[in-house]
Amino acid sequence: MGLTATSQGLIASGHPGPQTPEEWGAPNLGVIRSVDGGANWEPVAFTGEKDFHALTAGADDTVYGLATDDTDLLRSVDAGATWTPTGAQVPAVSLTADASGRVVAATADGVTVSTDRGASFSAWPDAPLLYTLGASPDRKRLVGVGTDDRIWVLGSGEDQWREAGTVHEQAQAVGIDADVVVVDASGITVLPQ
Repeated sequence: MGLTATSQGLIASGHPGPQTPEEWGAPNLGVIRSVDGGANWEPVAFTGEKDFHALTAGADDTVYGLATDDTDLLRSVDAGATWTPTGAQVPAVSLTADASGRVVAATADGVTVSTDRGASFSAWPDAPLLYTLGASPDRKRLVGVGTDDRIWVLGSGEDQWREAGTVHEQAQAVGIDADVVVVDASGITVLPQ
């Protein structure tokens, strides 16, 4: 399942559950959107067709997504209603975007970064091997969890990740604001920064 927030609302994807409305599609939800904080959702694209496990929104509300059946990075500039390929093939397990417009991808081979709206990616020198990524609400700081169970943070304008703690179980999601927040099988952990 993928989930991201834009200034226009929440955008998500995944598989339907037992109580999911049929009109949302099966076996995949495609892209669904909520404009009321998640109280109500509507299908907007790829209904029944695609499952995006990696979704992220940039500071300009451009949404980037990777479907589980493809490595083509897709981009939407209309809150998830229409999608176009960026031209890049990205075998990523997680995506995020920062305030400067960079799109960052966690792949099995390491962290890669795009400075051209997802059209091409290059290796991030000396970056830790990360499997999940997140960004602060203003997208000025990034956070990731490494395969070594360490939490890594990147500040605004920085190019070198710094260690910020460890996780105790495999992280399902990570975020950062004043603190780092990690979601794993044991619940939610807040690590002051």
